Amino acid sequence: MKSTTKLRQLLTRAGMLVAPGAHDVMTARLVEAEGFEAVYLGGFAASASALGIPDHSLITMTELLDHARAVAAAVHIPILADIDDGGGTPLSVRRTIRLAEQAGLSAVHVEDLIPGKHFVGHKDKLFTKDQAVDKVKAAVDARTDPDFVIIARSDAIGVTSLEDALERGQAYAEAGADLVFLPYLRPKDTKRAVDALSKPLFNVVIDTPQEELARTGLKVAVYPVQSLFVTYKAVRDMMKELKTTGTIANWAQRTPSWEEFNDFIGANEATDLAKRYRIV
Repeated sequence: MKSTTKLRQLLTRAGMLVAPGAHDVMTARLVEAEGFEAVYLGGFAASASALGIPDHSLITMTELLDHARAVAAAVHIPILADIDDGGGTPLSVRRTIRLAEQAGLSAVHVEDLIPGKHFVGHKDKLFTKDQAVDKVKAAVDARTDPDFVIIARSDAIGVTSLEDALERGQAYAEAGADLVFLPYLRPKDTKRAVDALSKPLFNVVIDTPQEELARTGLKVAVYPVQSLFVTYKAVRDMMKELKTTGTIANWAQRTPSWEEFNDFIGANEATDLAKRYRIV
C-alpha cells in the first residue's frame, strides 16, 4: 500500500493521530521502531540538524526535500513534512508539491508567512489571505496522487489574532486543504478551532496530555522539536564531561551496547546478505 493511502486511512480512523517529530533519519527510524504510525519532519529541526542554522527561511526547498527524501528511503510509515511557504509564487508551490510527491512524502504543510521569519523579538509578516489562498489552490491542483495530503498553515495567531487565524484557516479549507494547522493555538482554544473549521485540525504539542487533546477533536498531534532538543542536551552534557574530566566512562550505562545498536541499524541483516552474496 502506498504511504499516502496509509495516511488517508489513518486520517479517516476515529481518534487522534500522533506523529512524533524526527530531526534526522535515525530519529525517524526510532519513531517507527516504537510503533508510531506516522512521523513529522519540521523545518526548524531540519535547518538545525542538517545545516546548523536557525529557521529564518534560509534552508532551500531543495535542501528540505533532500532531507525528507533520505528519511523516506529509510522508513515505511507516512511522513508529514514542512515545506515553509512552498517557495515564491503559486507556480513555485506547484513545482514543490510535485517534488514532494517524488521525494516519498505523504503530506506537506504550506504556510502563509512571508519568507524572512522567526527573528527574536520581532513579529512575523503574513501574505494576504488571497495570496495564501492561491498558494493552497496551487498545491491542491498540483498533486498527481489524490491521496497526497495538503495541510494549510496559518501563523496569524502570532501576528494578528485568533479570529484572523480561524478566518484564514477556513478560507484555506474552502480552497481545498485537507487539514488546517494553526501554530500558537493555546490548548484551551483547540475545541473552538475544531468547531470553527470545516476541515480537521493539525497542531503542534508540547506538554498537553494526549487524552486531553483528543477530547477536543484535534486530528493530528505532532511533536516538532523534542527529539532535536533531547539530542542537543545529551550530547552537550557528554562533551562537557569529557572536557572537564577527561573521560566519558560514566556514560556507558546510558548508551546502548554495540550489539543493540548494530541490531537497530541493520548490521546483522547486512551481514546475512553479505553471506548470501558471498561477500564474506
